[in-house]
Amino acid sequence: PDLGDVQLGRIREALKQSYTDRGWSNASSGTIPPFSAFFDILRSEAKPDKGVMLRLSELADYGFFASTNGSASLLDTDDAAIVKIHGTQNELLQRAFASFVLHNLYQAMFRRGPQSRITHAIVFDEAHRAAKLKLIPTMAKECRKFGLALVVASQEVKDFDDSLFTAVASYLALRVNESDAKKMARVMAPSDKVALYADRIKQTEKYRAWYLTEGMKAPVGTQLTDGL
Repeated sequence: PDLGDVQLGRIREALKQSYTDRGWSNASSGTIPPFSAFFDILRSEAKPDKGVMLRLSELADYGFFASTNGSASLLDTDDAAIVKIHGTQNELLQRAFASFVLHNLYQAMFRRGPQSRITHAIVFDEAHRAAKLKLIPTMAKECRKFGLALVVASQEVKDFDDSLFTAVASYLALRVNESDAKKMARVMAPSDKVALYADRIKQTEKYRAWYLTEGMKAPVGTQLTDGL
Protein backbone atom coordinates (compact mmCIF):
# COMPACT_ATOMS: atom_id res chain seq x y z
CA PRO A 1 0.00 0.00 0.00
CA ASP A 2 2.93 2.39 0.39
CA LEU A 3 4.15 1.92 -3.19
CA GLY A 4 3.32 4.50 -5.86
CA ASP A 5 1.75 3.95 -9.27
CA VAL A 6 5.11 3.99 -11.04
CA GLN A 7 6.56 1.41 -8.64
CA LEU A 8 3.50 -0.82 -8.96
CA GLY A 9 3.81 -0.46 -12.73
CA ARG A 10 7.37 -1.78 -12.61
CA ILE A 11 6.22 -4.80 -10.61
CA ARG A 12 3.41 -5.45 -13.09
CA GLU A 13 5.80 -5.27 -16.05
CA ALA A 14 8.16 -7.70 -14.32
CA LEU A 15 5.26 -10.09 -13.72
CA LYS A 16 4.33 -9.90 -17.41
CA GLN A 17 7.96 -10.45 -18.40
CA SER A 18 8.18 -13.55 -16.21
CA TYR A 19 5.35 -15.10 -18.25
CA THR A 20 6.68 -13.88 -21.60
CA ASP A 21 9.99 -15.57 -20.81
CA ARG A 22 8.08 -18.85 -20.38
CA GLY A 23 6.43 -18.66 -23.80
CA TRP A 24 3.23 -16.79 -23.02
CA SER A 25 1.70 -14.38 -25.54
CA ASN A 26 -1.73 -13.23 -26.69
CA ALA A 27 -1.77 -16.15 -29.11
CA SER A 28 -0.19 -18.96 -27.09
CA SER A 29 0.20 -20.38 -23.60
CA GLY A 30 3.48 -21.32 -22.03
CA THR A 31 4.55 -22.83 -18.73
CA ILE A 32 3.91 -21.30 -15.31
CA PRO A 33 6.97 -19.38 -14.07
CA PRO A 34 8.21 -19.78 -10.50
CA PHE A 35 6.61 -17.27 -8.15
CA SER A 36 10.00 -15.66 -7.56
CA ALA A 37 10.69 -15.08 -11.28
CA PHE A 38 9.39 -11.49 -11.35
CA PHE A 39 11.39 -10.66 -8.22
CA ASP A 40 14.53 -12.03 -9.87
CA ILE A 41 13.84 -9.87 -12.93
CA LEU A 42 13.51 -6.72 -10.81
CA ARG A 43 16.61 -7.60 -8.83
CA SER A 44 18.69 -8.10 -11.98
CA GLU A 45 17.85 -4.70 -13.49
CA ALA A 46 20.78 -2.36 -14.06
CA LYS A 47 19.13 0.33 -11.92
CA PRO A 48 16.51 -1.36 -9.72
CA ASP A 49 14.01 0.88 -7.95
CA LYS A 50 15.26 1.18 -4.36
CA GLY A 51 11.76 1.61 -2.91
CA VAL A 52 10.40 -1.46 -4.69
CA MET A 53 13.38 -3.60 -3.78
CA LEU A 54 13.27 -2.51 -0.13
CA ARG A 55 9.69 -3.75 0.27
CA LEU A 56 10.10 -6.90 -1.80
CA SER A 57 13.39 -7.80 -0.12
CA GLU A 58 11.64 -7.70 3.26
CA LEU A 59 9.11 -10.22 1.96
CA ALA A 60 11.85 -12.35 0.41
CA ASP A 61 13.71 -12.49 3.73
CA TYR A 62 10.66 -14.22 5.23
CA GLY A 63 10.44 -16.72 2.37
CA PHE A 64 7.46 -15.07 0.71
CA PHE A 65 8.71 -15.84 -2.80
CA ALA A 66 10.15 -19.27 -2.05
CA SER A 67 8.97 -22.04 -4.34
CA THR A 68 6.56 -24.46 -2.69
CA ASN A 69 5.10 -27.81 -3.53
CA GLY A 70 1.51 -28.94 -3.24
CA SER A 71 -1.84 -27.52 -4.29
CA ALA A 72 -2.09 -24.19 -6.05
CA SER A 73 -4.86 -23.21 -3.63
CA LEU A 74 -6.02 -24.27 -0.18
CA LEU A 75 -9.42 -24.95 -1.78
CA ASP A 76 -7.85 -27.81 -3.74
CA THR A 77 -7.34 -29.87 -0.58
CA ASP A 78 -9.48 -31.02 2.33
CA ASP A 79 -6.56 -30.84 4.75
CA ALA A 80 -6.58 -28.22 7.50
CA ALA A 81 -3.97 -25.48 7.11
CA ILE A 82 -2.69 -22.81 9.47
CA VAL A 83 -1.11 -19.69 8.00
CA LYS A 84 0.85 -17.76 10.65
CA ILE A 85 1.28 -14.10 9.82
CA HIS A 86 2.46 -13.01 13.27
CA GLY A 87 5.95 -14.40 12.77
CA THR A 88 6.93 -10.81 12.04
CA GLN A 89 5.86 -7.71 13.97
CA ASN A 90 6.13 -5.62 10.81
CA GLU A 91 2.55 -4.55 10.07
CA LEU A 92 3.19 -4.06 6.35
CA LEU A 93 4.54 -7.60 6.05
CA GLN A 94 1.57 -9.00 7.97
CA ARG A 95 -0.82 -7.22 5.64
CA ALA A 96 1.11 -8.45 2.60
CA PHE A 97 0.97 -12.08 3.71
CA ALA A 98 -2.69 -11.88 4.71
CA SER A 99 -3.64 -10.08 1.51
CA PHE A 100 -1.85 -12.63 -0.65
CA VAL A 101 -3.55 -15.61 1.03
CA LEU A 102 -7.00 -14.02 0.90
CA HIS A 103 -6.65 -12.99 -2.75
CA ASN A 104 -5.52 -16.51 -3.62
CA LEU A 105 -8.63 -17.94 -1.94
CA TYR A 106 -10.85 -15.29 -3.52
CA GLN A 107 -9.63 -16.05 -7.03
CA ALA A 108 -9.75 -19.80 -6.44
CA MET A 109 -13.39 -19.72 -5.33
CA PHE A 110 -14.39 -18.03 -8.60
CA ARG A 111 -12.40 -20.52 -10.66
CA ARG A 112 -14.13 -23.35 -8.79
CA GLY A 113 -17.56 -21.82 -9.27
CA PRO A 114 -20.76 -21.89 -7.15
CA GLN A 115 -21.19 -24.78 -4.73
CA SER A 116 -24.27 -26.52 -3.36
CA ARG A 117 -22.84 -26.71 0.17
CA ILE A 118 -20.17 -25.24 2.42
CA THR A 119 -16.91 -27.07 1.68
CA HIS A 120 -14.33 -24.97 3.52
CA ALA A 121 -14.23 -22.57 6.46
CA ILE A 122 -11.78 -19.66 6.55
CA VAL A 123 -11.08 -18.60 10.14
CA PHE A 124 -9.23 -15.29 10.41
CA ASP A 125 -8.18 -14.89 14.06
CA GLU A 126 -6.48 -11.75 15.38
CA ALA A 127 -8.02 -10.05 12.35
CA HIS A 128 -6.96 -6.60 13.55
CA ARG A 129 -3.58 -7.38 11.99
CA ALA A 130 -5.14 -7.04 8.54
CA ALA A 131 -8.79 -6.22 9.16
CA LYS A 132 -8.64 -3.05 7.05
CA LEU A 133 -7.99 -5.05 3.89
CA LYS A 134 -10.68 -3.98 1.44
CA LEU A 135 -11.03 -7.56 0.22
CA ILE A 136 -12.52 -8.82 3.52
CA PRO A 137 -15.96 -7.13 3.18
CA THR A 138 -16.10 -8.06 -0.50
CA MET A 139 -15.25 -11.68 0.23
CA ALA A 140 -17.79 -11.82 3.06
CA LYS A 141 -20.55 -10.74 0.69
CA GLU A 142 -19.76 -13.36 -1.95
CA CYS A 143 -18.09 -16.38 -0.35
CA ARG A 144 -21.17 -18.31 0.80
CA LYS A 145 -22.38 -18.74 -2.78
CA PHE A 146 -19.04 -20.37 -3.58
CA GLY A 147 -19.07 -22.82 -0.68
CA LEU A 148 -16.98 -20.88 1.84
CA ALA A 149 -17.73 -19.88 5.42
CA LEU A 150 -15.77 -16.86 6.64
CA VAL A 151 -15.12 -16.25 10.33
CA VAL A 152 -13.29 -13.10 11.45
CA ALA A 153 -12.42 -12.40 15.08
CA SER A 154 -10.81 -9.42 16.75
CA GLN A 155 -10.72 -7.67 20.11
CA GLU A 156 -12.32 -4.41 19.00
CA VAL A 157 -15.24 -3.65 16.70
CA LYS A 158 -13.43 -0.64 15.25
CA ASP A 159 -10.92 -3.01 13.66
CA PHE A 160 -13.45 -3.84 10.94
CA ASP A 161 -14.67 -1.82 8.00
CA ASP A 162 -18.31 -0.77 8.48
CA SER A 163 -19.30 -2.39 5.18
CA LEU A 164 -18.40 -5.81 6.62
CA PHE A 165 -21.41 -5.76 8.95
CA THR A 166 -23.91 -5.74 6.08
CA ALA A 167 -22.59 -9.15 5.00
CA VAL A 168 -22.32 -10.90 8.38
CA ALA A 169 -24.96 -13.57 9.09
CA SER A 170 -23.95 -14.51 12.65
CA TYR A 171 -22.41 -12.57 15.54
CA LEU A 172 -20.77 -13.65 18.77
CA ALA A 173 -20.02 -10.67 21.02
CA LEU A 174 -17.94 -10.97 24.17
CA ARG A 175 -17.46 -8.16 26.69
CA VAL A 176 -16.16 -5.00 25.04
CA ASN A 177 -15.78 -1.34 25.98
CA GLU A 178 -18.69 1.09 25.95
CA SER A 179 -18.27 2.43 22.41
CA ASP A 180 -17.93 -1.06 20.92
CA ALA A 181 -20.86 -2.32 23.01
CA LYS A 182 -23.07 0.42 21.59
CA LYS A 183 -22.04 -0.42 18.04
CA MET A 184 -22.66 -4.15 18.52
CA ALA A 185 -26.02 -3.41 20.12
CA ARG A 186 -27.05 -1.32 17.11
CA VAL A 187 -26.13 -4.22 14.86
CA MET A 188 -27.61 -7.05 16.94
CA ALA A 189 -30.54 -5.69 18.94
CA PRO A 190 -34.03 -4.39 18.03
CA SER A 191 -34.05 -0.60 17.67
CA ASP A 192 -36.07 -0.10 20.85
CA LYS A 193 -33.65 -2.18 22.94
CA VAL A 194 -30.26 -0.90 21.78
CA ALA A 195 -29.44 0.79 25.10
CA LEU A 196 -30.46 -2.32 27.05
CA TYR A 197 -28.26 -4.67 25.05
CA ALA A 198 -25.37 -2.21 24.98
CA ASP A 199 -25.33 -2.38 28.79
CA ARG A 200 -25.63 -6.18 28.73
CA ILE A 201 -22.77 -6.60 26.28
CA LYS A 202 -20.60 -4.16 28.21
CA GLN A 203 -21.21 -6.11 31.45
CA THR A 204 -20.85 -9.64 30.01
CA GLU A 205 -19.11 -12.02 32.39
CA LYS A 206 -16.03 -14.09 31.58
CA TYR A 207 -16.68 -17.13 29.35
CA ARG A 208 -20.07 -15.74 28.34
CA ALA A 209 -21.17 -14.00 25.14
CA TRP A 210 -24.16 -12.77 23.15
CA TYR A 211 -25.12 -14.65 19.99
CA LEU A 212 -27.28 -13.62 17.03
CA THR A 213 -27.86 -15.28 13.69
CA GLU A 214 -30.28 -15.00 10.78
CA GLY A 215 -33.93 -15.43 11.77
CA MET A 216 -33.45 -14.34 15.38
CA LYS A 217 -35.17 -11.15 16.59
CA ALA A 218 -32.72 -10.46 19.41
CA PRO A 219 -29.39 -11.84 20.67
CA VAL A 220 -29.35 -14.57 23.29
CA GLY A 221 -26.84 -15.19 26.05
CA THR A 222 -24.52 -18.14 25.71
CA GLN A 223 -21.54 -19.57 27.56
CA LEU A 224 -18.79 -22.15 27.31
CA THR A 225 -19.80 -25.65 28.31
CA ASP A 226 -18.31 -26.88 31.60
CA GLY A 227 -15.00 -28.56 31.03
CA LEU A 228 -14.05 -26.61 27.89
